[in-house]
Amino acid sequence: MMKRNIADCMSEKEELNALLSTRFKRWRKINKWIDRVILSILLFMITFIGSGLIDSLMILEEGFGTIKYHSFTQLIEINPDTEAWLIMDGTHIDHPVVRSSDNFDYLDKGFEGNFYAGGTLFMDKDNEGFGDPYCIIHGHHMAGGAMFGDLEKYLNEGFFRKNHTGRLLTAEYDYDIEVFAAGVFNAYDRKIYKPGETIPFSYLTGKAINLRDAAEHKHVLALSTCLGEMTDDRIVVFCGLTGKRAHR
Repeated sequence: MMKRNIADCMSEKEELNALLSTRFKRWRKINKWIDRVILSILLFMITFIGSGLIDSLMILEEGFGTIKYHSFTQLIEINPDTEAWLIMDGTHIDHPVVRSSDNFDYLDKGFEGNFYAGGTLFMDKDNEGFGDPYCIIHGHHMAGGAMFGDLEKYLNEGFFRKNHTGRLLTAEYDYDIEVFAAGVFNAYDRKIYKPGETIPFSYLTGKAINLRDAAEHKHVLALSTCLGEMTDDRIVVFCGLTGKRAHR
């Protein structure tokens, strides 16, 4: 009887070991499969994040200016829509300005005609040229100060007081720029977004966040960009064009 009990116990132990071994192998296979899934997800995330960072760096690089100014002849050869080159001291703004018959053309097109989320700075289609009493240049508000991202700095009083000069280079004339006002305006404000006509100074000075004492300029240049996503608010920096001289 004792021998049978021992034999029975040995048999049960062997069956239990076999069952545990089978379950262990099964779980090991499941764990390997889970490890592969997790590894695949991690690799995908690394690739996705890495490509996103590369894209962001490329956007910032182009937004800071991969096109360098040499001459208007060269700029027009690259893009016949070229109207000017804009430089704002104390900022990253050092870019070509184009003009098209449609204000949507350069919202996502780079200066060389390639797709670029940052677009290109462009003169409003309703302007005939910088000889107009009031001209508007539009551009995207990009991170890191790319394109017109640095315009929001002019809403800071300290920056506004310290940085108020720039240059506008055209094929015929060069201008000095004097920043005299900055504020936030609605994109549908027809008193601000009515290029070609004289800017209403009394209306502007009543709504500007920062304002510098200055004579009413005969030629005013407005630099406009979005305040943020999903809003009709615009940051607008107002400049007087002075020191007109023949382009060299």
